Amino acid sequence: MRESLRLKISFRLLLLTMGLLLTAFPFRLQADVNEHLNPLVTLMIQRLQLSREVAWSKCLAGIPVADPTREARMLTDLKNMGTQTGLSSAEVVRLFLPQIAASRRYQQELIAGWRSGIEVPKIKPLDLASEIRPRLDKLNREMLRQWVVVCHTQFDWADREEAQRMLQQRGIPADVAKIAVSPLIH
Repeated sequence: MRESLRLKISFRLLLLTMGLLLTAFPFRLQADVNEHLNPLVTLMIQRLQLSREVAWSKCLAGIPVADPTREARMLTDLKNMGTQTGLSSAEVVRLFLPQIAASRRYQQELIAGWRSGIEVPKIKPLDLASEIRPRLDKLNREMLRQWVVVCHTQFDWADREEAQRMLQQRGIPADVAKIAVSPLIH
């Protein structure tokens, strides 16, 4: 009987200790990670999916993937918009340099695959200037609005891992997804 009582007391103390630890160091549920980052991650996915259109257009037109002039102009415009919403230039760059790098990497991988014999898209490419870039600019502005909401949030490895998983579930290669979600750790 004594041993049984001792085990019950030990178990209750263990439960009490666990409860105190969970209160002192709360763990977030996976749904919490998805909830606060979902809008931004969804936009990252859309931006990278649009990169497929960019790649297809550039591949057929023989245009280089990197466009430093366009990228610099886009960053300048986004920094100006960011300062109007309370973000510093560094905070804007923290989000968008990795997005540009991820897009560039994805385009390079797609074009290399198509040139090596992987099945190419069966659709006519969209026009880069009149169809793709306006959509990209709109996505960038919406990403900036979402970044204002979460930029000052302390992210941890679980946030980044969950965001990366979400991108990969939508067909984004792991190396590209890792670049895109890199702003989520600081």
